[in-house]
Amino acid sequence: MPFSNVLKSKLAKQDAIYGILNSVPSPVICEMFAYAGFDFAILDTEHVLISDETLAHCIRAADCSGLPLLVRVADDNPLTIAKVLDAGAAGIVVSRVSSLAMAKNVIKASKYPPIGTRGITGGRNTGFGTLALQNYIDQANDETFVCLMIEDADGMASLPEIVALDHVDMILEGALDLSLSLGYGTQVTHPDVQAQIHKMAQICNENNMPFCAIPRTAQQLASWHKKGTQAFLLGEDRGMIFKHFKQQLETLKNTK
Repeated sequence: MPFSNVLKSKLAKQDAIYGILNSVPSPVICEMFAYAGFDFAILDTEHVLISDETLAHCIRAADCSGLPLLVRVADDNPLTIAKVLDAGAAGIVVSRVSSLAMAKNVIKASKYPPIGTRGITGGRNTGFGTLALQNYIDQANDETFVCLMIEDADGMASLPEIVALDHVDMILEGALDLSLSLGYGTQVTHPDVQAQIHKMAQICNENNMPFCAIPRTAQQLASWHKKGTQAFLLGEDRGMIFKHFKQQLETLKNTK
């Protein structure tokens, strides 16, 4: 079965978990994440063009290699969320959550009754009928991972109410869009932007809500560890691949 509570179990045990943003959609790369040792990956469908077929193959490759694959969607559209979860994703990451109402909509779309309003279908998630529907519903409601991204001033204002909700598993920062929202352009390291991110973490910590940081330097990672943060998104594969290719090419060109 594609469901796994491994992320929830690690967070409950306060183990550190490390993920990566997947912007190069490929089943092979998803397998590479697993064998490299990542605890989870987030496949971005908000900013990346990806076909349904490729998405299905990525989810299947991650599932077969034991990697919890979360799919990032642009908003709380229940049809989009249901489609991703029906394909077998371990959970969703919803961008730009800016209100309590939006957070509630995400939960409703992600969970079956009596928790939410997600519609039922058979197929892959039920082992093509080998898992009883009620067992599948109970398992899905318990294990489907729900992560919300806070990326603007409205989201920050609503966060104290959002973290009090049941069935939200993690809050993820979105520093760049938050910086744009606050009027600082791309200055993600601006003290006011960083202050808001640390306020986000504090609100989460005070409400026993896991917070996922995106450290951009080793020093930031060490600082988050000292603050008790246990979830980290360690960048984006596209940027890492490009930097490695460019560095490798420059190194070889300069070899005499």
